[in-house]
Amino acid sequence: MAHSFSYINGEITVTGVLDVKEFGSAEILAALEGESLLIRGSDFKIVSVDLKETRLIATGKISSMQYGGGISGGFFKRLFK
Repeated sequence: MAHSFSYINGEITVTGVLDVKEFGSAEILAALEGESLLIRGSDFKIVSVDLKETRLIATGKISSMQYGGGISGGFFKRLFK
């Protein structure tokens, strides 16, 4: 599944999102097919998440983005390792 990313006037749109694994005011971790997308910044707020349409829309200021390997488990699985 292909994905796309756009950042226009403080609005973040990511398509191809299978799940949002973590979200906070300074970090968004989204699961994509076969990899993950970590967005760091500040003042993040989720506008909408539509997993059926595989779309995440949020607002905030981005300081960095990082693509990584697939995500196994979730936040609590990593927390209690």
